[in-house]
Amino acid sequence: MYTVDENNTITIVKKDTAYFSISLDNYELMDGDILTFTVAKEKESQNPLVQKRITEFDEGLAVIFLDTEDTNLDKGSYYYDIQLNTHDGLVDTIVGPAKLKIIEGVTY
Repeated sequence: MYTVDENNTITIVKKDTAYFSISLDNYELMDGDILTFTVAKEKESQNPLVQKRITEFDEGLAVIFLDTEDTNLDKGSYYYDIQLNTHDGLVDTIVGPAKLKIIEGVTY
């Protein structure tokens, strides 16, 4: 299970999976666009811990899937953002930087 609060902080149990659906109010995601979800220990890190690139969209909707390898991080706080590179060359960070918190679970 995961939660997302009003500050876009994601809290997830270590090794859990998650699906995030992304759509925009003022733009419809389309062929040629790239949506990138990046997790790093520090802002502006040159070494992301997780990076997902989404290039397929269903009626303007993107789905980001985090698998158990993606969330197999040490307990603690990380940063993430979601960046959109449009087919016509625009770049927009649509979420973040925000926090990603990995918490301990009971069952692994």
